[in-house]
Amino acid sequence: MVLARRCGNIYKDDMRNLKLTIEYDGGDFSGWQVQTDRRTIQGELLRVFAELADGEVKIIGAGRTDAGVHAVGQVANVLLSTDHGLDVIRKAVNAKLPDTILVRQAEEADLSFHARYDAKSRSYRYIFITKPTALWKKYYHYTRGPVDIDAMRKAVKELQGYHDFTSFATVGDARSSWCRVMRAELLENGPLLTISLKADRFLYNMVRTIAGTVLEIGRGKDLNIRQVIEARDRRAAGPVLSPSALYFMEVEY
Repeated sequence: MVLARRCGNIYKDDMRNLKLTIEYDGGDFSGWQVQTDRRTIQGELLRVFAELADGEVKIIGAGRTDAGVHAVGQVANVLLSTDHGLDVIRKAVNAKLPDTILVRQAEEADLSFHARYDAKSRSYRYIFITKPTALWKKYYHYTRGPVDIDAMRKAVKELQGYHDFTSFATVGDARSSWCRVMRAELLENGPLLTISLKADRFLYNMVRTIAGTVLEIGRGKDLNIRQVIEARDRRAAGPVLSPSALYFMEVEY
């Protein structure tokens, strides 16, 4: 018998741990985590992998994205027993998944690998569109009116570093509200404005609240990011914006 570290079970000697890189359109799902009465990304993956496995299947995601949030590079590990090769597994899984979920890569990993606990950093992007659109409202957040891009860029830069992000969290974290933001920048590409963040961890609704605060600053509201951080009070920050413009980009180990 082999003990899979931090996964809560003891598995057979033929158990494999696969590292998956997953892309999905979150618009049709109630987030990542399994729910008994709703469609979720984890639920769809469990359903499909159960058809390939000999016995129990366990899937662990690097991040629990909310309903409507998209992913370009979500990472998960799946523990299962199967004799199929990696390419066969990936193709079989993608053939059975909804076309809004795609396993881009499947790799063998050590049984000790844990997609969530082993992650060193995660990256998210929140994308605004500055011109009216009939096509992209499901994927970008329309800014409605002119914005001060320089003020937004300066505000985003102030997020970098090790801070208590209580002001940007909808729900408190029992572990800590401190996060180390390794990269914080505003990218401009035509009508698209993108807040790009990389951090060791993110609090619940943190990126969407940052986006709401930065947009308020771009519209001329008298807000100072440093003062918002120091307030440690959710009421000091801006609104939580729609999940449809949020993208889980990458996980680093």
